[in-house]
Amino acid sequence: MATRIVFLDCDGTLTTVKSSWEYLHRRLGLWTDNADEYQTLFRQGAIDYHEFCKRDALLWRGLSVEAVGSVIREIPYQPGARDLVASLKGAGIVTVIISTGLSLLVEKVRGELSIDLCFSNDLLSRDGRLSGEISIHVDYDLKGPIVRRTLERLGLSPAQASAIGDGEGDRGMFEEVGLPIGFNINGAAPNFPARTAYIENLSEAKSLLGVA
Repeated sequence: MATRIVFLDCDGTLTTVKSSWEYLHRRLGLWTDNADEYQTLFRQGAIDYHEFCKRDALLWRGLSVEAVGSVIREIPYQPGARDLVASLKGAGIVTVIISTGLSLLVEKVRGELSIDLCFSNDLLSRDGRLSGEISIHVDYDLKGPIVRRTLERLGLSPAQASAIGDGEGDRGMFEEVGLPIGFNINGAAPNFPARTAYIENLSEAKSLLGVA
């Protein structure tokens, strides 16, 4: 069955930076002995994902939204990202970003690439400055339910869907589509569905998806 919709990860897939959160922390000098410790606690299971995000967001409280956005805008696209999305759009395929990254980046990508729908996590602000709060729309390793709801909303089946992602957080997304595509994984990921195809360059996805 022909692909009608493609779900896309953002950080590390459409863009070259694996984590927009970490990139921002490092650029602002807040990674070492701060945010890196929160990440360690999360990976050890000492704090849950919401607490992890809350602690991260608090480090940015009071910063200018414009200044933070300027840093985020430095993040470059993955080679072939623009061409792939343009080919999908030209073929009438619906494009959807699902990212645990920051909406400041995801909304920028959505606008520049004309992505149809996007889901990500919002840093909240007041009077042009970050409040230290966050609204989580995409939970860690829970992209699957968003895929299911979107397919139901659009009247599409899993067989008509594909997904492209680069990390373990994309497993749920891959489980809900007929054609999962692992990008730049450095070998098959054991936690991905057996039907997953693997590519090293985004341009390779075009032939898998039947677009020129």
